[in-house]
Amino acid sequence: MSQKPRKHHFVPQFWIRRFVVPDGKLWCYDHSKGEIRASSPKQVMQIANLYTIQPSRVDDVSLETVDLNRVDSEGSAVFDRVLNGDCSQSAKEELASFFAAQVLRDPDVVSQYNPRAQELALSLLGAFDATDFVGFKQYWEQRFPGTSITEREYLHIRSMQIPDIENHLEAIISALDCSEGLPELPFTDLVRSTESRRIIRDQLLALDWTLKIDVAERFVLGDAGALYQSGALNSLSAALSRGVALLLNASSVPNTKISSMKALVYEVDNLNLESAARSRRWLVGQRQELERLKGQVGKSYPPN
Repeated sequence: MSQKPRKHHFVPQFWIRRFVVPDGKLWCYDHSKGEIRASSPKQVMQIANLYTIQPSRVDDVSLETVDLNRVDSEGSAVFDRVLNGDCSQSAKEELASFFAAQVLRDPDVVSQYNPRAQELALSLLGAFDATDFVGFKQYWEQRFPGTSITEREYLHIRSMQIPDIENHLEAIISALDCSEGLPELPFTDLVRSTESRRIIRDQLLALDWTLKIDVAERFVLGDAGALYQSGALNSLSAALSRGVALLLNASSVPNTKISSMKALVYEVDNLNLESAARSRRWLVGQRQELERLKGQVGKSYPPN
């Protein structure tokens, strides 16, 4: 019987391989070691058992072997299409689906799932202070995008005694704190859910998409992968390869297709600096560029 995979990549290997230099080496800056060295896609941007869940003590790595394997296979195919010049609406939609999953699989997002779910549960107590259903629904769904509440559910909460609902919420929060996960609500549902990915995908498709081409192939990739401001998706940037980066920006009339233009020197520099500053441990690309960016790399990610 083959061993279960324990090193889980949060930036997929197919993406990392696009930063291998022409002589076949993948140059990597490892902040935990403070050095630049040749490495391999298997050894970077991964954490042991990141996507393993253990409901009822069952060792489950199917998120890594099934769900994310499918996401990465589809992502690799659409990367090939876009990097080979396909800027069609269909390519844009498929790439949006990949980046939606990429946002949700990031270790920082995964680690916030339980605290955020607890916050959502506690926020239901706000129904007792609300003046009407419409006002509470608008406030609650704006605070937690992608959620919904019906008037019947709202009235049911209001019909309960506060001590009773507090006991129910305390049970939910205790369950979410369970270190072994829940069969009904493992943290990895955040990544698996097609609904959660659809919400992010739609936000990305509402932006204007532009490919920036660098003939010197200086773009680097950090372990943050897709760069965006926490809590908002009104812009996103990502180096797809050493020679191509994708920039998404707000627009009142976004193009249905992906635009393409030559990257200016300062645009390459700015994206590389942001990738370096947002990296937690790993940064890959041309060795000369990594030397230049070495001092910009942020705090290292906790060891595996």
